[in-house]
Amino acid sequence: MAFEVDETGLRIAVFQWLREREAWNNGIFSGRELNEGITVAGRRITLKGQTGIWFPAGWAMPVSITTSNRGLYKLDEIGDDGFFTYAYRGNDPGHRDNVGLRNALRTRTPLVYFKEVEGARYQAIWPVIVLDDMPDRLCVRAAIDPAYGELKAGARFGDIDASPLDVRRYAWGQTRHRLHQNAFREMVVSAYDQRCAICRLNHPELLDAAHIIPDSDERGTPVIPNGLSLCKIHHAAYDKNILGIDPDYRVHIREDILLERDGPMLKHGLQELDGSSLIVPKRVAERPDRERLKVRFGEFRSA
Repeated sequence: MAFEVDETGLRIAVFQWLREREAWNNGIFSGRELNEGITVAGRRITLKGQTGIWFPAGWAMPVSITTSNRGLYKLDEIGDDGFFTYAYRGNDPGHRDNVGLRNALRTRTPLVYFKEVEGARYQAIWPVIVLDDMPDRLCVRAAIDPAYGELKAGARFGDIDASPLDVRRYAWGQTRHRLHQNAFREMVVSAYDQRCAICRLNHPELLDAAHIIPDSDERGTPVIPNGLSLCKIHHAAYDKNILGIDPDYRVHIREDILLERDGPMLKHGLQELDGSSLIVPKRVAERPDRERLKVRFGEFRSA
């Protein structure tokens, strides 16, 4: 039997669903599943739609805001403190969607920010709150706010104090790193057609995006040519310099590993790959950068 849940309860249910799904999809949501939404207490709640500022049917305020990606994925429009601006819909400050953003500001109601990674796949960033309305610039100012992170049913959004700025900066720093890594994985694994570049394994849930140059290095930018789609065992072997890849896309297994005698996993999973060729993306621009491979292969040879 269906029971009534108010808009606050439905919003919290959306946040909980996003958190649960994130554990399974590395934080990347398809446009289709967001458009289809979820069912709560017998009600279908769509999470995004054709407009950037989205109201599920019957809602007084939006549940989400969306930015489409036209080019390489980036989060640079969000500052180091977690603040960002979001454009109005059109040029009329009185449009219902823009009024909805101002109502979210007035009530301090948290929203979900969907940032497109590529190909109608979205990174979900939540909760965000609208902090300022700038009708002369046709936009609002919003922020990632960790104060809402553990909302439970029955909570009242307006009763929660804003987070101190230093807490927000710290929380956003952690969130930014996670978002970059999730988006990097999505782009790299997609470029390799959901396969391990070494063993051809075609189970995306067992694939990682390995950095050629680590992200701790200034050259280790999160771009596809600095990534390799590897299954978890070959990713670990690559990171530990058990396995190396030269600039000509050939796989090398460390000499001491070649001399070991163990079970079939060592033989077929590593030793027999020595001298094999790497699978590379069809698009030349997405193939591993040879200069980066040269640097990393030098480290492997020295190991």
